[in-house]
Parts: sequence; structure tokens; C-alpha cells
Amino acid sequence: MYAPRDVKRPIVPVRLDLDSTICFHCDKELACFTKCCHNNSTFLTPYDIIRLKRRFAMASDEFLVTYTAPGKIEASDLPVPMIRLLEDKGNACPFLGEGGCTVYEDRPVSCRYYPVAAGLFHNFDISDNENFFALIKEGHCLGHDLGQEMTIAEWRQDQGIPPYDEFNKGWVELILRRKSLGPFVEIPEKTLEMFFMACYNMDAFRRFVLYSNFLKIYRVSEDRLRQVKDNDEALLNLGYDWLMTTLFGAGRLELIEQVVEADQVELD
Repeated sequence: MYAPRDVKRPIVPVRLDLDSTICFHCDKELACFTKCCHNNSTFLTPYDIIRLKRRFAMASDEFLVTYTAPGKIEASDLPVPMIRLLEDKGNACPFLGEGGCTVYEDRPVSCRYYPVAAGLFHNFDISDNENFFALIKEGHCLGHDLGQEMTIAEWRQDQGIPPYDEFNKGWVELILRRKSLGPFVEIPEKTLEMFFMACYNMDAFRRFVLYSNFLKIYRVSEDRLRQVKDNDEALLNLGYDWLMTTLFGAGRLELIEQVVEADQVELD
């Protein structure tokens, strides 16, 4: 996307692909340094939360309460955690320190992509793995046309993005499935709670898997069960399979019994 500096007008999207090139460099010496860390609306993906809650050695529910506010994914009823800005510090990101980002090694994927926007929901087609990107040129940002020229593919590697996209792939598929139902299909509150727990509240979902009737209803191999007990990424993938099976009938998890009463598995 492109908007000339100091000109207030709508940003016009310019489509890019993995072979398109950009020049961008962020530096503490630039007058705009950390301006993008104020007054933004940053949603957190499932893998963002895993990385950040692990960094702070916090339970996922504690992290969500402390650092996020509720939001919704555009054109859907699906919930998404947004970074809770600090009003008393000029609507700054809570992870911003005097020297810049204090969680840089575990920063969210949207921050890693910047100044590139990835069209995850509108322009990513699961069937042909098409990727859509756009360049964001905000009026305050002075980092454009600086640094080494890179393709979008090289930028993704340089910013450590591939594992984020890999572990968020199932989440994107769920969102696209929901959007394919159209805006007039109402999503029950319990379904929204299921989606939020399995995608964002890993510790609650682990308790749900281990201590509810989950394992009496869904067949989970011993090897997979060992992994989900200790590994959040493995648990996240189980959550995707559960949601695809339960919400969309995709059959990602095998039912132990053919007929299961709807109230046999209760959310805590």
C-alpha cells in the first residue's frame, strides 16, 4: 500500500508477490523511530501468543488478561486478541521500552512483516496457495528506500516470519472456512468460546483435552498425546483439527463413537 508522506488521502493497495522487491530499513537514528508502536491496532495470532506468553513465563490466560483487549476478525464473528495499548503513555504498545521493542525476538508477526501487509484473509486461497502482499507507506515512516533491496521472500526469511506463517496456517484456514459461510450465518456463543480457547488460550485448552471427556470422544494417538502435554505448537495443531472437525465436519479427528451427545464435552 502506498501513501505519500504528509499527504492525507486513502491508501491505495499495490499488489506484490514473493518475487517483488522492497527497500526498507528501520533505525534508532530515524526521527520516526517507534512512531509505529503508538496508536496502532495490532491483532495477535495464535503463534504470537505462544511466543509471547513463553517469553514472560506466563500462563496463556494470564497473558491474555494482562496484555490484550477483545477484538473481532474483519467480516466475521470470530474473536481475536488485540494488543492493549497504554493510554497513559500516548497509546503506546506495552512492549515498547526506551530503546525500542523489548520483545523484539518474539515480536508479533504483523510487526515482523511491516512495512509489508500480508493479505491472509482476503487474498490467500487455500486451494492454490496464492500469496498476496502489499507495501505500506505511512506518512510518518522514513525507513523506505533505505537499506538493502530484498524480495518479499527474502524479507520474510530475514524477519523470521516462516515459522509464524506455518503455525498460523490452520488458524487462517478456519477463518476462511467461516467467511465462506457468509455474513448471514450466525455463530453460536459456545462456538466462539471454543474457537477462542483452542486458538489463543493454550493452557485452558490443554486442561480441556486432558480432564474433560475429550479423550473419550476423539481418538488421539499416544504419541500425539505425549506431545500435546508439553508442547504448545503440537497442542495448537490439535486445536485446529478439533475445530475443523467440530465446526465444519472436516473429519480431522476420528470419533471413538459414531454418535456423541452435544453436551458430553463441556467447556470450562
